[in-house]
Amino acid sequence: MELRQLRYFLAVVDEGHFTRAAEKLYISQPALSQQIKLLEEEIGAVLFERIGRRIRLTAAGEILATHARRALQELAEAHVALSELAGLQRGNLHIGIVQTVNAYLMPDLVAAFTTTYPAIRLHIEELATGDIEQGVAEGRLQFGIGFTPTEADGVVGEDLFTEELVLIVGRQHPWAHLPQVPVQALHQQPLILLSPAFCTRRLWDRCAHTAGIEPQVLVEMNTISNILAAVRQLSVATVLPSFVLCNQPDLIGIPLVDPTPRRTVGFLFRHHGYRCAATQAFVAMVHDRLAVSGLTAFIRG
Repeated sequence: MELRQLRYFLAVVDEGHFTRAAEKLYISQPALSQQIKLLEEEIGAVLFERIGRRIRLTAAGEILATHARRALQELAEAHVALSELAGLQRGNLHIGIVQTVNAYLMPDLVAAFTTTYPAIRLHIEELATGDIEQGVAEGRLQFGIGFTPTEADGVVGEDLFTEELVLIVGRQHPWAHLPQVPVQALHQQPLILLSPAFCTRRLWDRCAHTAGIEPQVLVEMNTISNILAAVRQLSVATVLPSFVLCNQPDLIGIPLVDPTPRRTVGFLFRHHGYRCAATQAFVAMVHDRLAVSGLTAFIRG
C-alpha cells in the first residue's frame, strides 16, 4: 500500500467522482482508476460501489478512509515537526475563524504575526463553526477560533473569552441614550441581521424565542461591514457582538438584558493533535493581545 494510493483514494472520497478527483490530482482518469483497483486488490475488498454516475463508499471504504486520513495527518505533522528543527524560519499555518470574531480580532493579529514571523505563511479562512470543527478534525486546519464547547468528535476547545450580543445603533438613534434594553422591547422592532446560516443569528433567534418576541427582520446580510453600513444609513438597529464596535466611533452598543445573549469564544484543536511551533506562537500572541486590548471597552462605544 503506497501513500500515493491513499492520497488518490481520499481525493475520490472527497470529490465523490473519479473524473473530478483525477482533475484535482492532475492525472488521467484511467490512471486513477488503475491505482484504486490495485489498492482494492491489495486489501482484498471493494472500496466504492457505483450507483449510476454516482459512487459511495462501501463499509471497507469507510474504514480505510478513517485510517488513511489519520495516517496522512500523522505524516504531515511529522514533516512539520522535523522542519521546525530550524526554528520558525519557514512553514504554513492554516487557521479557520468565524466571521464575527474575524472582523475585530484578526486584522491587528495578522499584521503583528507576519511582522514578527515573516517566513511563516498564514492561510486564514472565514468559515462557519461546523466547517472549522470538521477542518480541524480532518487536519486541514492546524486550529480554529470559534465557539465552545465544541460539537465535533475529535476536537477540543480552549476558552478565550465570553462575548455578549448587544443592540447596535447610531448615535442619533432614539435609543442611543439608554443604559440597557430589555429583549422584550424589541418585539416588532425593525432590525438588520445576519442570515440564519450564522451562529450569531441563531443565538439571537434563541434569545428572542426565550423572551417570547418576534422582531421585524427588515434586512438580512452576510457580512458585518455591510450591516454596520446599513445601520448608519437607515437609522435601524442590529444585534451583533459588542466587540465589532472596535474603530466604529459613530455607533453605540447597548447591553441587552432579560435575557442577555452571550457565548464563549475559544481555540479549537484536534484532540491529541501536534501543535507546531507556529501554532504555539500564534496562540501566545492571541493571549497577549487580548490581555492588553481591553475588549470590553467597546460596549457603548
